[in-house]
Amino acid sequence: MTTKSEISRTYARVLFDLATAVDDVDGADTSLALMLETIESSGELKDALGDESIPPTRKRAIICELFSPSSSPEAVSIASVAIERGHLELMDAIAREYREIAERERGVVIAEVTTAIELSEELRASLVSKLTAALRRPVTLRERVDAAIVGGVVIKVAGRVLDGSLASQLDQVRAALSTAPQGGER
Repeated sequence: MTTKSEISRTYARVLFDLATAVDDVDGADTSLALMLETIESSGELKDALGDESIPPTRKRAIICELFSPSSSPEAVSIASVAIERGHLELMDAIAREYREIAERERGVVIAEVTTAIELSEELRASLVSKLTAALRRPVTLRERVDAAIVGGVVIKVAGRVLDGSLASQLDQVRAALSTAPQGGER
C-alpha cells in the first residue's frame, strides 16, 4: 500500500519535472504556495474541495477557474489532479516536498532558524550571506518563531545545531550554579 508521504512525494516530483521542462521551477513554487494560502484562508473553498458529494470534474473546474489566470499551469494541473483524486489534505505536504526537491536539485542548503521574534529583512539577509559564505553553497532559511527561546537564535544546518538562544544560555548557568559550592560550604 502506498503511504501518504509517497503520494505527496510523487506529486511533487512530477510537478518538479514539469516545471523544469518549461524552466519555471520558482513560478510553480510560488503558485503552489498561493493556492495553498487561498484554500486554507477560505473555509468555504476548502469545504467545497473536500466535499465528496461534489464531482471530481467540478473540483478540477473550480481550481482551474480560480488559479489558471495567475498561476503556473503545471502547478494548477498537479493541484487539480491531487484534489480531484481526493488528496486535498496532502497539498501542504506536496508543497513542502516540492520545495525540498527543488532545493536539493539546485544544491541549496536548508538552514532551519528559530528565533524569539520574526527576523528583520536586514538580519535575514545577513544570516543568509554569512551561512552561504561559511558553507560555500547557497542557503535558504526556513524560519520559525518560538518565544520559548527567549532571545537569540537556534540554527540547524548541515547536520549541526548552533544554539545561541538565551534559554540555552540560562540553562547552562543554572547547571553551573547547581553544581557550584553554596555559600558557607567548605
